[in-house]
Amino acid sequence: MEKLWTTSEVATFLGIEETEVERLVQDGKLTGYKLGGQFLRFRPDQVESLKGSLKPSASTRNGDTRLRGPSFTTLREFLYLYDFYVVSATLLAITVVYLLVAG
Repeated sequence: MEKLWTTSEVATFLGIEETEVERLVQDGKLTGYKLGGQFLRFRPDQVESLKGSLKPSASTRNGDTRLRGPSFTTLREFLYLYDFYVVSATLLAITVVYLLVAG
């Protein structure tokens, strides 16, 4: 399963503000998917293909050409995207400890 990017991850990757990402969605240049009715997520391959067609931002024109990949801005976003894995790993760890202590 492909991990979808958040608005802030897309903004960081493209070197633009989050409001510009939302504008791209409104203009139909980028497809956003709503999860849970409120969180907008984006497919990385669509974002990467859009990057080549965007005009360089002010930071890029000023010589900042570092490639910025997505990053988690908050623990809440991390847990929202990976809650199943966190819960599964926790239950697995508890089970292993129980089996070791009981055995």
